[in-house]
Amino acid sequence: MRKTMMKAALAALGVGLVSQPVLAQEKLKVATTFLGLWDTSQPTLCKERGEFAKAGLDVDVTSTRGGSENIQAVIAGGMDIGYSPGINAVFAAYAQGNKLKVVSSEFLGQNDTFFYVPADSPIKSTKDLNGKTVAFPRPGGASEATLLAFKNESKLDFKMVATGGMDATMTMAMTKQVDVGYAIPPSGLAAIEEGKIRVLFSGDDVKAQAKLTGRVIVTKADFLEKKRAVVAKFLETLDKCIDWAYANKKESSKFYGDLNKVDAKIAEKGIAFYDRKTLAFGPIEGLDVVMKQAVDAKFLAKPLTEAEIKDLIDIVYTTKK
Repeated sequence: MRKTMMKAALAALGVGLVSQPVLAQEKLKVATTFLGLWDTSQPTLCKERGEFAKAGLDVDVTSTRGGSENIQAVIAGGMDIGYSPGINAVFAAYAQGNKLKVVSSEFLGQNDTFFYVPADSPIKSTKDLNGKTVAFPRPGGASEATLLAFKNESKLDFKMVATGGMDATMTMAMTKQVDVGYAIPPSGLAAIEEGKIRVLFSGDDVKAQAKLTGRVIVTKADFLEKKRAVVAKFLETLDKCIDWAYANKKESSKFYGDLNKVDAKIAEKGIAFYDRKTLAFGPIEGLDVVMKQAVDAKFLAKPLTEAEIKDLIDIVYTTKK
């Protein structure tokens, strides 16, 4: 009792009690591709839950419109980390002499992308695609890689058209400016339920991509050299947040629905496209195949040498199995 009264008296006088110093938080600027996808929304969800702050990170999340724009934001120095650009865009940027580092895989396969036509389209199956136009976001992205692989597997002769964002693509598809649109959940799911569009094929139909790393996480070489521990802490904290999102579907579905301004049921259907294992951080899966595809698609003039691969890829963190 006496001790408690003494502490109160000292506190009133402003002496004797020294608060613990507040550690400065490490600032980190993260660019995601197309904020609103389930995987690319994870940094935002983690930030809103306060988990980055608890880990001593002050994370600022900005959305970009595809892989090429994402990487350019990192190269220009405006962003510290590029989250989820397609690996082809990374190869192309590195081949141009940009000092980038791939610090982790971000997404395995491309099962979340689907391609659709308006309900009244004369295109009834993929066999009708010869001579037609098929949309994808921007050059260098994982969706483009999926289309290129599908074109190679199916031997169909269709024209690929970069249409940008999903809202613009939906408008172009519905007004017949492009024959086939693309979408990534939850975009397009409400239109399917309403009978406005039909799914023609999806990333699941492209067997060549199923076990390959399609999207990665990058930073600049000089930033990684100085802030390797910060990058590792970011990935480790985010990995735990992703575990939480899958373990707490009700809460994460609400966040996902609110972010995309869609009904909770649509949000849940969107999340169902993503198995937890596809969001695992770590090594690049199927690197030799991915690199060959990049050469075939002319993102690389020739495969990277062992020295170049070692220079480009420096895995900082791997999801614990």
